[in-house]
Amino acid sequence: MTPRVITSITAKRNVPLAGRSFGHWWLEVGEDESYGWWPSRLPLRFRDALRGVPGVLNGVGVTDDGTPTRDPNHGLPADYEFHPVLLDSKTDDELRVGIRAFARDFADEWRWSTRPTMNCRLFQLALFDAVGLVDGTGNYFTRGTGCPALAPARRVAGRVTGTRHWPRNLPNPHPMECTDRPITLRRCAPRRAKQ
Repeated sequence: MTPRVITSITAKRNVPLAGRSFGHWWLEVGEDESYGWWPSRLPLRFRDALRGVPGVLNGVGVTDDGTPTRDPNHGLPADYEFHPVLLDSKTDDELRVGIRAFARDFADEWRWSTRPTMNCRLFQLALFDAVGLVDGTGNYFTRGTGCPALAPARRVAGRVTGTRHWPRNLPNPHPMECTDRPITLRRCAPRRAKQ
C-alpha cells in the first residue's frame, strides 16, 4: 500500500488570535460536506474555555450556519489549507463513510488548554487517526508551536537536549511526516552530535 494524497479532502486550520479568536480547524470533504468541533455556548466566556463546556459537531444549535454535515466555516479561506495523506488502503468512498461515521458518533467536551483536551484541533487529529489520514510531509508546522509564552523555554530545552519539544496538547507527528523536506527533518529528527 502506497500512501496517497486525497485531493477531494481539504484540512483547514486557522490560528488563534489573542483576545479575538481561539482559532478553528475543520475538514472539508468535497464541495458540500465539512466537519469541525465547536463549543456549545457562543460567545464563549474565558472561564468556560478553560473549564470546558459540552462540544457540538459543526456548531449545530449554536450558530445559524452549522448543520450536521456542514461546518459554519465551510468554503471560507483558512490560514493553512492542505490535502491530507491516506496511509490505509481504502477507496475514497470508504474514507468518506469513515469520516461521516466518526463525526456522527463523536461526543466530548470543548476546552482550550495547554494540556491534551478536546477542541476543534484534537477533533481533527482524532478524526485523522480514526480513518488513517496524516497531515503529510511538510504540513506539520500548521499545527502551531503551542503557547507563545512558553516558546523561549522550548527553544532553550531544544538546544540543551538536541530535540524538538512538541506542544503538550498535540501528539507527536507520524513518522511519515518527518521525511522529505529539510525543514521538517530538522524539526522531527534529533540533532546529531558534533564529531
